[in-house]
Amino acid sequence: MRTIGMVLWVAVCAVTWGQESPARWLQRALQAERTLSVAGMHVNTFQIRGRLEQIRERFWRRGDSEIRIEVAEPKSRQGEVFLYREGQWVRWRSGEPIASEVPQMPYMASELLQVVVEWLRRGWLEVTALPDESVAGRACVVVSLKPNRPVPPRSPMRPPNRPPQGRPEGPPARFPVHARLWIERETGLVLKREFTVRPGQTWIRSEVVRIDFAPRLDEALFRLPPGVTVRQLSEQGFRTVKEAQQVAGFPLRLPTYLPPGTWRERILVRRRPPHESPLVAIRYSCPQGHFTLFQTYQPKSRFKPPKHLQQTCLNAHFWEDDGSWFGIVGDLPKEEMEKIARSLSRDR
Repeated sequence: MRTIGMVLWVAVCAVTWGQESPARWLQRALQAERTLSVAGMHVNTFQIRGRLEQIRERFWRRGDSEIRIEVAEPKSRQGEVFLYREGQWVRWRSGEPIASEVPQMPYMASELLQVVVEWLRRGWLEVTALPDESVAGRACVVVSLKPNRPVPPRSPMRPPNRPPQGRPEGPPARFPVHARLWIERETGLVLKREFTVRPGQTWIRSEVVRIDFAPRLDEALFRLPPGVTVRQLSEQGFRTVKEAQQVAGFPLRLPTYLPPGTWRERILVRRRPPHESPLVAIRYSCPQGHFTLFQTYQPKSRFKPPKHLQQTCLNAHFWEDDGSWFGIVGDLPKEEMEKIARSLSRDR
């Protein structure tokens, strides 16, 4: 009996020692996202208020320091290439002579994991291990995350050592109401992640459908072809409307109506060619979602709403008033955004 008991005890210990806590898996995932070189295909799916959008992309990565993404689907976006090096994203369409710096891309997995690890340390998250699942033919640990208390809209924590260029300081504006991560058992890489922003209305999923853990990555993958020039960003961020007004050069208008609980996140003033006025973007958040108010003054220019907005799940409303051009883009209901637009006061 003593021998049987000893065998059982050893077996239990072996199983226990072979299992890692969810917190440890998150640490492993963060390290893997920062260091592993991989290539493959992933599918990003977005649902905003019942409207569904799916984007299929090929990717090549050297950790989180060099990344190349090519849009494969939808057909209307084929040829789009996104490159990441030295903290800056660049967007380029194959065959075009000019690429553009991108002011902000969705947060990379390593950035999100840095936030998760820090919030877990602060006791803000409830972490649950779920049954293992398979993603792209690989066994994955599944971890569920959700805040266990009200979390400030913007945490005082900021990723240490290297805030990327073009990225606002600190973590995302707020943590989703629920998140799940599928962490590959062998390498620790996150092969699938899913975030619920608002229950039943908005969720985001990114899933790897093909993965190569030993790719041959040519240096040219992460660089633009010879002869392609990059259009540099030229924008400034401001905390107050008064500061932004001094740079804009034309009277800024603010809405007199905002949804309850709305707060202003930031104001960006983007420089434009000398013959055009700057473009001012005021970013707002509220319990219903996010929206950005754009405005510029172009009395002799013809305003053209961005074409790519017609292919997204965002609502957009553009209009002209006495030489000033305005736009509201966000995931609020269209009726709510039109109400904000009507409230813009002409004397501000």
